[in-house]
Amino acid sequence: MKKTLTLLITTAIAGVLGFGQAAAEERYRFGSGPTGGAWPVAIGPAVQLLNEKLQGKYNFQNSPSQGSVENVRQVSLGDVGTAWGHIIQVSSAWNGLPPYEDIGKQRGFRVVGNVQGNSQIVAVLADSPIKSFSDMEGKVVSLLPRGSGASANCVNVFTALVLFPGKIEARFLGYASSTRALTDRQIDVFCSGGTPFTHPAITEVSVSKPVRYISMTEAEQRKVMEKYRFYTPFTIPIQKEVRGMDAPARTIGYGVWWIAGKGMSDDAVYNMLKIIADPASLQSLAKAGPYWKELSGDFQPLKELGIFVHPAAARYWKERGANVPTEIVKGF
Repeated sequence: MKKTLTLLITTAIAGVLGFGQAAAEERYRFGSGPTGGAWPVAIGPAVQLLNEKLQGKYNFQNSPSQGSVENVRQVSLGDVGTAWGHIIQVSSAWNGLPPYEDIGKQRGFRVVGNVQGNSQIVAVLADSPIKSFSDMEGKVVSLLPRGSGASANCVNVFTALVLFPGKIEARFLGYASSTRALTDRQIDVFCSGGTPFTHPAITEVSVSKPVRYISMTEAEQRKVMEKYRFYTPFTIPIQKEVRGMDAPARTIGYGVWWIAGKGMSDDAVYNMLKIIADPASLQSLAKAGPYWKELSGDFQPLKELGIFVHPAAARYWKERGANVPTEIVKGF
């Protein structure tokens, strides 16, 4: 009787404390981007897929943000579990550089995937008199909303070319506002990131008002890369879907990386990749967002920067046949 009573009491305590029950569902926020941008369009379906396939074990929530700058900050501080970020912000947070100097060097995240390369697009209406960057002095330029990676890249380009601040009339408009403003000729220039060669907002404008991409000179391209070492030389070929684009555009390129914070379990990182990076999943997701077309485990560019890859991600990509540099695989 005494033994039975002890068993009943032990069972009751275990029930209250959760012992012997199924593990609680792990919940994570997936940072996306600003309304009108390409990232929410791509990440929304991915979150839905994760929740369908991992129901009961993990729950992911699509978390709107201002873009790369905010995403990297929130993952670094543990406010968001996972997100995409431009290499510029990933490297800056890792080293405590602007705009993250207020929180210092952040080592509370790891890279889990190489999303794709972006190019920088600077566009005008096809009938605009602006033919070069030097023609932009005194013109109204949309640099997109502050806090987004796209805006940071635009600011970097115009800063390196000594046009910002002071020589252009900068506007920090959202994507939808920039689209309307360019169509209505309230702005002269629309700067944005390409995915990798176009952006939906600019392509949409071209349907009713043909647009041209402005090309850098070789000297301008070098000047931008000398000031910001994480950029690479890039030339955008003519894009048939962009009405009015009649010549290639020399510009700069940069990577987009998928990161996860230390608050995510190793199993969550591994299973997240196992679902999303499956070739069939990527083929389906790419229909909603072209970013998914090139997701890979190519982490070679991180070696020079000394940024670490998540061990669970390294395990997944190695199983897929990727050559992940051992020296940059490190846990927390």
